[in-house]
Amino acid sequence: DYKLAGDAAYSDYRFNDALVAYTQAERYVPKMMTIEWAELQDALGKSNWALGIRMAGAESAKYLQDALSAVRATLTVLTKDLLPQNWARSQNSLGVVLSEQGARIGGEAGTRLLAQAVQAYKAALTVQTKESHPQDWAATQNNLGTALGEQGTHTSGEAGTRLLAQAVQAY
Repeated sequence: DYKLAGDAAYSDYRFNDALVAYTQAERYVPKMMTIEWAELQDALGKSNWALGIRMAGAESAKYLQDALSAVRATLTVLTKDLLPQNWARSQNSLGVVLSEQGARIGGEAGTRLLAQAVQAYKAALTVQTKESHPQDWAATQNNLGTALGEQGTHTSGEAGTRLLAQAVQAY
């Protein structure tokens, strides 16, 4: 089973091998197999992200864009109503990819991506509450703080100061 082979490779930090296995698994998991297909897209997103953060330049940008596409594909089938916790995890993954892209791109485009990351984290937190999912809540709050801090350092004046204060609050 290619999905299991991909999971094993990912666990061993062999992200290229994981990506190859997940890509092969795509041939056998049609979109009508909603949950399995979404899980595969999520795995593709994580593998691409893991490779993208280890690269630089155009190669990094390609992996991160592929990660973004995979996570967004996941969210086309995993809705908040269908599987709220899975949807929230995918929102967090979306935030992680957007944050990384925003930090690497910089400028106005980077600031927009960071703002989208903040929105994704906040969406995840509508499900991942401190009471119901404390560990997921804490991880997402941390990611939110990082994105807000990055956004704040790239925003001048009072707006930047407000973002930094929100980052402190999230942490």
